[in-house]
Amino acid sequence: MNLKYSGSGIVVYNQNEYQCKLYINENQGGILIKISVNKPFANFLELPFNIKFLSGELNTGYKFSLVNCSRNKMENLISEGKSVYTYLSQYMFKGVGGKDCKNVKLYKVVFELSGIIEWGNISGYAVGENYELLQNVDLVRTLFENEKFSVKYVVNSNILPVHFTEVLKEEIILKQSGNIEIIFRKYESIEEFEDIFRRIKQLIELSTLKNIHLNKLTGWSADIFTVYGEKRFDRVIDIISCDFKKDEETRENRQEAGKWIALSELIANDSFANYFSKYELLEPIVNLYLEILKSMEMSVIRIFLNVIQALETYHSRFVTNNIETFKKRIKLVILKNRPEEFVQCDTAFLMANSRKFITLESRLADLLLAKFEVYFDTGDIKYLDFPNVITKTRNYYIHYDEGIKASGRVLTEEEISIYNTTLLDMLEYYLLLELGFSDTKRIEEKLNKKWDRTSQTLSLIKMSKEVEKSNEDISSSSNLNETD
Repeated sequence: MNLKYSGSGIVVYNQNEYQCKLYINENQGGILIKISVNKPFANFLELPFNIKFLSGELNTGYKFSLVNCSRNKMENLISEGKSVYTYLSQYMFKGVGGKDCKNVKLYKVVFELSGIIEWGNISGYAVGENYELLQNVDLVRTLFENEKFSVKYVVNSNILPVHFTEVLKEEIILKQSGNIEIIFRKYESIEEFEDIFRRIKQLIELSTLKNIHLNKLTGWSADIFTVYGEKRFDRVIDIISCDFKKDEETRENRQEAGKWIALSELIANDSFANYFSKYELLEPIVNLYLEILKSMEMSVIRIFLNVIQALETYHSRFVTNNIETFKKRIKLVILKNRPEEFVQCDTAFLMANSRKFITLESRLADLLLAKFEVYFDTGDIKYLDFPNVITKTRNYYIHYDEGIKASGRVLTEEEISIYNTTLLDMLEYYLLLELGFSDTKRIEEKLNKKWDRTSQTLSLIKMSKEVEKSNEDISSSSNLNETD
């Protein structure tokens, strides 16, 4: 990352003033400051490794504040009679700082994101009855609200030309952006806003199945204001964040934005409230899932292992991690209304090899049955054999013990690429349930639109091989005739 020199000036730490040089890359969120101490042999710990807050002012009069600075290096410049401490900063408040600035607390922060307009299904513009372009006024949706903070989705857009001179141009560009607006009831640090935003961003990425980038960050504080006459107006604070990715080209996403879970569906199913209430439990599961989407170089086997780990984690966190509770669940929940003639077989299927603890095979069996509310396509693997085959395959690709292959079927890499669809189908079904989607038929329809059925994929592969073999036989027969 290239950093541009912004100027020299003074920075204040612990009521002491130090000379400094500031370097910035706004597009990529790079913030670096070099602080000078007038000692050629300054102590390595003259300044701490991490500094929570720094405020400063350049010689030009430009004020700034830095948040969460971590030391990058330290140099003793003996010939210049000074030592230089270099820090990287997580955030920078532009135009806010100086000798008297102690800290910056905010009540509102707006995060401008890339590529979410289609997902939000709201535009800053509308088309009238006579096909004229209009300015839309319905631009806000409340996502979540509690006694501490509120989260809204807001669309910002350019104002349409209102004067004839504004349309006398070769090119008229209209821009709009999707934004997440977070407002706290009390003044909070930027980190508190970042924590809420990170959770919302993760849910948006889960919904759109693509990376979402932060383009712009602005904040408001009651302590930073401008007075016009007798009126006081809180001034907009432009914030540079290390999370900026303005120059980064987004890779081709595996699914078009808005085609899996649209914002309107999340709101209708109260998904944001469900997500916030279960966030700590869901986080590792969602992270494992998103890891697949964000990595272009992840192998088929690595995807398989990720999904299995996510399913195992889901079952332990949302179903049970206690063997006795699991036994009761089999009897009182899963097989409660099951015909008597199937109970013994189903119990053996669900218990698998679970004795003192719940095995992966038992967890997969439970998730596969899904209380008989939904059917997952297991391809050419018998339904009752599926958990065992998947478990043996997982064990093999973790330990690479050839003895595992001798004890039963282990999927090849080619087969894993096909059956990953079934496993992702299962994982996404349970994620939707936790997000508040309750209509299992609608969920099944949504998943069927997203993934090709495993049996169908296998049939196509089989047909393709048969055609290929038939063509080879015809070719071979033709060569024999030519020889005769």
